[in-house]
Amino acid sequence: MSLQILFHQSETIRRCDTKRMQKAIRRIASDYGWTKGEISVALVGDVEIREINKQHLSHDYPTDVISFDLTEGDELLEGEIIASVETADRDASSHQWGGDDELLLYVVHGMLHIVGLGDKTPSQVKEMRSEEAHYLALTTKP
Repeated sequence: MSLQILFHQSETIRRCDTKRMQKAIRRIASDYGWTKGEISVALVGDVEIREINKQHLSHDYPTDVISFDLTEGDELLEGEIIASVETADRDASSHQWGGDDELLLYVVHGMLHIVGLGDKTPSQVKEMRSEEAHYLALTTKP
């Protein structure tokens, strides 16, 4: 078994190119020592992510990305990433890039959580931002 990446795109959002997301997910998993497992990525709208945020995290508002590390042992990496395409499209202009670039950032961030990075303390945030920049640079458009 290798690392499988499954994508689901909500019918309520625009179609997204998932090739760079797949590349980033595979690279992160490999760099953190994972070669087997399954990562599920759901690309949704704000209404859907708000409901997931409310149901699982008790936050009654839409957010950019939610990830769940479902790994139970040290053989298979398992996780879920849920990212809001609507939030990415809305927030992209403030970073001076497109919605797909913003969405890639969300997926990278979620995947870094799945492999164990946190972002609760200033030092964790610094490491997270550094790793995000590293993986975004590796998956830039040709």
